[in-house]
Amino acid sequence: MQWTTPSPDLPTELTVQIMDFAAQGSFEAAQSISLVSTWARGIALPHLFSTVVIRFKPAYSMGMASGARDSPHARMSRPQAWGHLVRNLWVESSGIANAPKEEEILRACLNLENIALKSLSLRTLPSSLKHSAVSPTPGWTPDEPRDPPRCYLRSVTLITHTLRYEWHSLANIQLRDGTMLLHNITHLHLLEMTISSFSPHDLLPNLTHLALPYLDLGNDFRQDNLRLPVGVLEHRSLKMIVLTVTEGRWLTNPWYQISRYPGKATNSPRAAFCHLVDTLRKRDDRLHAVLSPRLGVDPCEEWANAARGGPSLWGNAAQARLDRSCYGADLPDTYPKEIRR
Repeated sequence: MQWTTPSPDLPTELTVQIMDFAAQGSFEAAQSISLVSTWARGIALPHLFSTVVIRFKPAYSMGMASGARDSPHARMSRPQAWGHLVRNLWVESSGIANAPKEEEILRACLNLENIALKSLSLRTLPSSLKHSAVSPTPGWTPDEPRDPPRCYLRSVTLITHTLRYEWHSLANIQLRDGTMLLHNITHLHLLEMTISSFSPHDLLPNLTHLALPYLDLGNDFRQDNLRLPVGVLEHRSLKMIVLTVTEGRWLTNPWYQISRYPGKATNSPRAAFCHLVDTLRKRDDRLHAVLSPRLGVDPCEEWANAARGGPSLWGNAAQARLDRSCYGADLPDTYPKEIRR
């Protein structure tokens, strides 16, 4: 016969705090707590839907995940049921056919702070944010006073390259809370710039953090010149400029294998990366280099992990600046033999 220890008779307030703390610390714990009871589900939902990833797939209706790997055949619930809980949203559209769904999702996310999307989806932002800035929170009644409408969006990640005309249409958009749409953006991360090297930093007067893909800009670290979009180093409000280096390309593309320095040569990817970091810092103290995405890591996974409280791109850059041993610490000393030159 097995004996079980009865649960301690704790005050309700303490039980709620314990569950909230557990749900905040682990997505799996939040899932388990949401299955306990109706009131426990209310504690877990804000943590389950704080970060949401939605990927539209042509072969299926939609793929949605708030953390776990979902079936591509899963149906998405109405965004009005969970949208107000979302703070971080990755929405990846597969084409214009999904534009209405995408706009519906954005309208439902009343408290959105951090968004990742394709550049073609920028056209849905003005109408969606104008709607969300004046939408009452769920449960609000006409007899209750309403808080002043606000736009919470501060961080934008672009999954695909972007063009100037996509941003010029946003330049004069004023939201119902009286703020200018582009004036709210403080963090911008461009994941891909192989086709277009345009960066909209000059349209974002309050931008403090900018991340650009170093290798996409045509940079050759064997040369002294540094290629950046025009005006980046002259932007007055920028405090941190992170140049991301795709680890897979750094290790496997033969064009990046040999760096020639004055009187020095190296075949070490780690030494080359450390030299790159030092060179950038001498050029401008705001310049950082970070390996991102890491080998075998999907950019979406990396973004979602940071949104849920894991290491962020900006945090990694700041930490590496404090501790030089962090520069390329996981890189090998030599390149793979099969691709050496």
